[in-house]
Parts: sequence; C-alpha cells; structure tokens
Amino acid sequence: MFLNNLYTVEGITRNEAEIRATVLLNSNSPVYGAHFPGNPITPGACLVEMGRELCALVLEKNMFLEKADHVKFLKGIHPEETPHIEYLILPEYLKEQDVWKIRIEVTGGNVQMTKMVLWLKEIVSV
Repeated sequence: MFLNNLYTVEGITRNEAEIRATVLLNSNSPVYGAHFPGNPITPGACLVEMGRELCALVLEKNMFLEKADHVKFLKGIHPEETPHIEYLILPEYLKEQDVWKIRIEVTGGNVQMTKMVLWLKEIVSV
C-alpha cells in the first residue's frame, strides 16, 4: 500500500535472529501534504502499516495485521529531517497460535523513534 509511494526499500540485511530494512521516506508523498501541511510528520498508522509490509516482504508471505500492541511513538519522524529510517525486525513464529509475533524498532540515525509488536497472520489461498 505504501511501498514505492510513501517509502522505498534501500536495503535489507538479515541473520538468524534479526532483519534490518533501511528505507527512504518520500517527502513528496501525498500523505505528507495532509499530515501536516508545512510540518510533515510520518503518521503512526503509516509506520505500523510499513512494518507489516516490510515483514511480509522479508518473510515472503502474504500477511495481515491481526493486532498491534506495545506501540510507542517516541519521536516524530519528519521526512525532510530524517529521510532514512531503519526497521529492526525480530520475528518469532508461534506455531500453537499460527501467528507471527514480530518485535519492531524504528530508528533514524542512532535515535529510537518507534517501537511496536505486530501480530501477523498469513493469508492462505483456498
């Protein structure tokens, strides 16, 4: 939904425990014209959806957001001041519940800006 409109993925690195996705925010996106004119800030709902999109991309699964909790917006993300942000993605599959519990931290430079836990389920085609 927002990939290649609100942001583009610049790079993805991964090891056994974590995934890091570096993204470039598009300050010309219509989202910033509305939120807020003259003082663009990345909306919290967009940060959550970006997290879902990035998880689906890196896990190579079509996923939907079942719930989000422990969401904390610690610092506003201004696309002109902090155009590059990094999503640290810590996925854990809970087999008994058939759900992905994914801890995410969003940083800009060395500053933690947002953290959240996303509960994602795979969309299964019938």
